[in-house]
Amino acid sequence: MNILLAPMHGMTDAFYRNTYAETFGSIDTYYTPFIGTTKMRKSTSLSFNDVLPSRNSKLDIVPQLLSNDSSDFDYYASCISNLGYKEINWNIGCPFHKVARKKKGSGILPHPDLIKAFLDHVCSHRNYDLSIKMRLGYENKNEGLEVIQLLNDYPLKNVTIHGRVGTQLYNGKVDLDSFEELYTKSTHKVIYNGDIYGLDDYKHFQTRFPNILDFMIGRGALNNPFLAPSIKGISYSNNEKLLKLIDFHDSMFNYYQSILDSDIRLLSKMKEFWIYLSTTIDPIGEVLQRIRQCKTLNEYYQVITRTFNESRQWITNF
Repeated sequence: MNILLAPMHGMTDAFYRNTYAETFGSIDTYYTPFIGTTKMRKSTSLSFNDVLPSRNSKLDIVPQLLSNDSSDFDYYASCISNLGYKEINWNIGCPFHKVARKKKGSGILPHPDLIKAFLDHVCSHRNYDLSIKMRLGYENKNEGLEVIQLLNDYPLKNVTIHGRVGTQLYNGKVDLDSFEELYTKSTHKVIYNGDIYGLDDYKHFQTRFPNILDFMIGRGALNNPFLAPSIKGISYSNNEKLLKLIDFHDSMFNYYQSILDSDIRLLSKMKEFWIYLSTTIDPIGEVLQRIRQCKTLNEYYQVITRTFNESRQWITNF
């Protein structure tokens, strides 16, 4: 059984991944936030900063590309494979409208002809393993059913399926019946993704799909960084949990402070950080509301100090 961390655009960059691994561990493979391909070649070196081996040397990393152009994908994939990576993931699951309307991410799922042409080109001359992350479809599962059977014609390492259609974004519940339809029609190794927020969720999905050995967690891992350890059977005392959370927060704060050029941008980044973590600390939302109201770093320090001092009220939620 392997636990994989889903790519979370704007959050799970190299520093976050390394700090997460050092503090909490138990993630077997980290998928990077997608790199969007373009036809511009001279400026693309900046695109690869997050996947440089020097920044990921202690982790098992799978770089991910977002593209609907096989030539652009070829170029970016070649650059990444030349860095030493053996697997590259093609994102055809991103649900956001600004991506999907360009027939990228999940927006390409209603167009199996485009997917076929893309894979015909890419799979004809590659020196790396290709994996795919997708959804049940963009608007309905019939789109995904057609695509999953199309994928059977190509040599893929695995296919990760998120149990929603693209238009759902992250709303509503995962559709396990539709997921099972796609899963049973795939001849490739399938990775489950979607709504694993706690150990009970994991056990439920594992029981429902006993032959699936790899599970990808995303928002659940950011909400509760002790999720992966609990799945692996690792437990910590409440005091150990609190110390790890403080260390994690302080590491991220100090890093963002070193790379961002203003207190306003730093506060904005930390508020984004707390959107996830506060979900477990305070499901009602009072903590996040206090953090969002901070206008200065001094106010932020006061709120965070108060939050950690009140840990007895929420630490057992993890």
